[in-house]
Amino acid sequence: MTPIRRIVLFTLACLAAASLSTAAETGAWHIVRPGENLHRIAARYLGAMDRWPELARLNPEIRNPNQLEPGQRIRVSVGGSSETGAARVARLSRKVEAQPTPIPWEDARQDDLLLDRDGLRTFPKSSAEMAFTDGTRLLVTESSLVFLQKTGGALRGGSRKSVEIVEGQADVEARAASDRSVRPEVEIVLGPARATTRPAPTGGTRTRARRPDDGGAKLMMYGGEAEIEAGGAKVTVPEGMGSSVAAQGQPSPPEKLLAAPQPVAPAAGSQVECANPRFSWSGVPEAASYTVEICRDPSCGALIERAVAIAAIAQPEWRPSALPKGDHYWRVTARSRSGLDGYPSEPVRVAITSDQADLEGPREMPEIEGPQLLVGSALWAGPTARVVVRSIDPETGKQVAREVTRTPQELSAFAARSAQGGLPGASSDGCGNASSFAPFAFTVDSQAPEITWEVVDLDEFPNRRRGARNPKGLAWSGGARWMPLEEGDGPVRIGSDAPQLLLHGARFDVGDEHVSPKGDQMLRVRVTDAGAGVHELSFQLRGDTLEIEVVDMVGNSRKVAWAVGR
Repeated sequence: MTPIRRIVLFTLACLAAASLSTAAETGAWHIVRPGENLHRIAARYLGAMDRWPELARLNPEIRNPNQLEPGQRIRVSVGGSSETGAARVARLSRKVEAQPTPIPWEDARQDDLLLDRDGLRTFPKSSAEMAFTDGTRLLVTESSLVFLQKTGGALRGGSRKSVEIVEGQADVEARAASDRSVRPEVEIVLGPARATTRPAPTGGTRTRARRPDDGGAKLMMYGGEAEIEAGGAKVTVPEGMGSSVAAQGQPSPPEKLLAAPQPVAPAAGSQVECANPRFSWSGVPEAASYTVEICRDPSCGALIERAVAIAAIAQPEWRPSALPKGDHYWRVTARSRSGLDGYPSEPVRVAITSDQADLEGPREMPEIEGPQLLVGSALWAGPTARVVVRSIDPETGKQVAREVTRTPQELSAFAARSAQGGLPGASSDGCGNASSFAPFAFTVDSQAPEITWEVVDLDEFPNRRRGARNPKGLAWSGGARWMPLEEGDGPVRIGSDAPQLLLHGARFDVGDEHVSPKGDQMLRVRVTDAGAGVHELSFQLRGDTLEIEVVDMVGNSRKVAWAVGR
């Protein structure tokens, strides 16, 4: 344990003493001190030395009531009129030690009873909850050192107890009696400061006190109010406010405590398949930092992990190295620039189902489904294609497929971002690891091929004149021969990356223009595509209408219909 540096003295003026349950019900254990026997222990807990046989019945292994060994644990019961000031170690987590004065420090055990001048200390990532016989609770967080002090003089309607906190931080909760005949007041001495709390109208107080590393004191009132005095000045601290005291100064004016942050992930009731989930919460605008606590119980009496001074950013988060399997509760508290803790968030229950850490996110593997063409290293996608991303988590082996595009606009947006390695709507695994995604470059071709035409002389194509110098009637050519074009023939298809169609022997209405090639001329129709390339050109004669359609390699098409006059 680090050397003693800070002292906080709590004087608890609480309810009239109520009885502990019997040892059989509570499992309370008294640690024998030098010179004690069953007679003296009975006087302490039962109010009379001659009641020692009651303790003997609870401890049949004791053969001689006058011969007890220091450090020996014996079962005890506490009578209703007892005012021992005993505090029971109601809960502890990890490394916690107790000093039953004058016995040296030893590992604390749950349900040990601590008496006047007894000490208890917690180590990093450890905690303890102490329950007094009147129902007052003291939650001692990690790296803290506390001592119980001698019970003081009686107060009206209650009794006084004192707790000295040498290091660390503690939360004190005192409850009023059901009939409110007793007002649970708490007197707290924090180094140079002294505070006296008063209960809220509903009864009871909730107080947190801490000594910062630079000395002084911090007092936060979650329930009830207090007067804190230091340096000759006194300040009233209402419920929902706090005050700071410098090492040699006066109490600061009351400061409103920050609101509780809103936990985001993991969500309440969720199951996490890794030991190091990512915790996130909504930021509090005035926060300077945050504290996250992971506990085994909602009240955080059994600490598992605690992180202090987490940076205050717009979307703050924190990640532990590893948590044990099991059901846990987590909460987060904002801390102001003056060092006062705000209200803790409501505890969120989460189940850790694996003892293995997961540091690697899913691997995102996008695929194009639908019209597409790979030309060398260039990938073209048609407007009706879609992108499906298959996400594979290397830790769990789980695979999830999700469709990320449905419209041409979404497809174009995806193509623009994915080429630089950015994936719209990227996923994460159950541990909060973001997905990894390599650049995925492709081009969306949503433009149909262009159809152009011109009138040319037959002399420019002597090979066709050899096949039919004077073609009869309406004829066409896509290669080296002229062939008749008759109504009723099925569509003729010309497959080429640069197809062309030659027409002869008719007049054509091309849009608003009348084209009448002469006898030694022909109409030349050509197709070009700036995208993936032309797949085919098809045409047919329906009555007096020539229908032409061109389709590119990814499904874009264009149709024209020209009237034909013979």
